[in-house]
Amino acid sequence: MNAAPLSERLESLIQEAYDARRRRYRGSALGWRLLYGPRRALSGAQVAFVGLNPGGQSVDPAHGTLSTEAGSAYCKAVEDWGPSSTLQDQVIALFRRLDVAPEDVIAGNLVPFRSASEDTLTGASEAIAFGRTLWKEILAEVRPRLVVSIGRTANREVSGLLLVRDAQTYPTGWGAHTASRGRFPGGTWIGLPHLSRFGIMTRRKSEAAMDALFKDID
Repeated sequence: MNAAPLSERLESLIQEAYDARRRRYRGSALGWRLLYGPRRALSGAQVAFVGLNPGGQSVDPAHGTLSTEAGSAYCKAVEDWGPSSTLQDQVIALFRRLDVAPEDVIAGNLVPFRSASEDTLTGASEAIAFGRTLWKEILAEVRPRLVVSIGRTANREVSGLLLVRDAQTYPTGWGAHTASRGRFPGGTWIGLPHLSRFGIMTRRKSEAAMDALFKDID
């Protein structure tokens, strides 16, 4: 295995892949971003939170790429996402439920390449395959005891990487939409609907469902 620190290996791999994408897919240069918290979380964080890829149509030069050293990007005191702040509120509510400091979570994107939406992610299959290689290494080295992912694609990919077994579906208190929970060697995986669209972490009608989904998570 490469003896370089994990953060250095990740940054080199992503930048090389991003440069190749820029050459192959002209017009897809919307930047990249991996971790939404400090890189120190790569050293044994107990909780991981994984979305699909960074959204938006432009790069804020004040935001980090590999990591966010000022703290968790989900905290509005660190970054203000404007119209996307609903996601920030939901994720912070999730971390509060888990009783974990936001900056102590290894939070990031399966795919580091930015797109306005999942549907507009250029070369999606290739990008997702690349993301799998990144997170296979991250999860193997960090070994969090709890991994939470959001959205159908991220849930599928992350549960596959973790070799989740005995997954069960749980109601969310939001119509027919469900969450999933299962075990992997060394921990628990929870897959949620995308929190930018389903505000289940702060919704009173979803409170009992979230209590059941997160029961006995310590």
